[in-house]
Amino acid sequence: MQKRNVLVHITGPDHPGILAGVLGLLSKRKVELRDLQQTTSLGQLSLSLLLCIPDECGLSVIKDLTGLTRRQKLHADFFVLDEAEVWPNAENEVRYVLTFIAEKFDTSAFEALSRAIADKGINIVNMTRLADGDLQCLEMFLSAPASSELDLASIKSDLFQVAFREGFDLAIQPEDIYRRAKRLVVMDMDSTLIQQEVIDEIAHFAGVKEKVAFITERAMRGEIDFDDALKERVSLLKGIKLSALKGVLSRISLTPGAERFIAILKKLGYKTAVISGGFTFFTEYFQKKLGLDYHFANTLESDGEALTGRVVGKIVNRRTKAELLKEIAQKEGIPLEQTVAVGDGANDLEMLEVAGLGVAFNAKPAVRKQAGGFISQPNLDVILYLLGVSQRDLKRIKES
Repeated sequence: MQKRNVLVHITGPDHPGILAGVLGLLSKRKVELRDLQQTTSLGQLSLSLLLCIPDECGLSVIKDLTGLTRRQKLHADFFVLDEAEVWPNAENEVRYVLTFIAEKFDTSAFEALSRAIADKGINIVNMTRLADGDLQCLEMFLSAPASSELDLASIKSDLFQVAFREGFDLAIQPEDIYRRAKRLVVMDMDSTLIQQEVIDEIAHFAGVKEKVAFITERAMRGEIDFDDALKERVSLLKGIKLSALKGVLSRISLTPGAERFIAILKKLGYKTAVISGGFTFFTEYFQKKLGLDYHFANTLESDGEALTGRVVGKIVNRRTKAELLKEIAQKEGIPLEQTVAVGDGANDLEMLEVAGLGVAFNAKPAVRKQAGGFISQPNLDVILYLLGVSQRDLKRIKES
């Protein structure tokens, strides 16, 4: 008995009982169901069924399905497929997930992005809205030919250029099991977890803030060596009383959304850490305040009453940050693919590159270009969208 593979695609207004009715008909006719996919978008159903139908009853089955769908004000299309079309080789494609974030959904900006994707021969397989309202967020699943010359770096470079030009935020990651199962988030402190640069605020008490801020800005842009810049800046702090450091804390404010971001990560079982080129006096304070699992930074030397203008021990620079991320991941038994690093300056680049996902948060242009994703929004918890957490998920977490 000859059989044919028939793809049935049913569309129309969604309501309860559609699938049950279709499967009931197929069950009575003893039709083999080989695959089934269903989505509902904006109240409209898209239901696809792959059937294996004997030739002798094919027309009658199609006739019955057509009648059933018409009675429910639905539309059905039928396609006969050969075996190669039924089970395409997954090894012939590479999957990515792209996260689009903007304050408003601008048609021209999204058109520019979708055109850039198409120009690279990449197909948009599926799109899901993660958030709407004050912030718009779409998650897009992409499929690229595995045999092409494309790689993640070249795709990211072209799409990021569109994002920079059009003014929206973007992240792109391989779509695999690790993308959906991150377990460790590591953050820079200055201008990331908090809104200020701590050393600049200390310098304020010493009356050398402008000198220190100038060196800080050059270091964050990667124009001068971080270690030399740190030593030069710390030397300007000589003589500051230790009691003044507590006063500095009163000038420090967490980045909007930071407390919510950490609280949700902890509720979801993530390990969290702050790794800073700043100072342990402050990272320890925020570790305790936020309940972080780890904190690392430079230690300011003192004579018991005041700062000596030197740091103690190994300097936490860009290489050290990456090494510390690896150490935490190894200690916790977490593959690097399941880690996230967040930072804003050149000192964070190696950490961002080592992590499974590196996020540039309100970062310098050079850092944004090299990260796996970048956020220009003021709230740190926007990063949750890059982890696939939706607005609906956040509401459920809050209610639980």
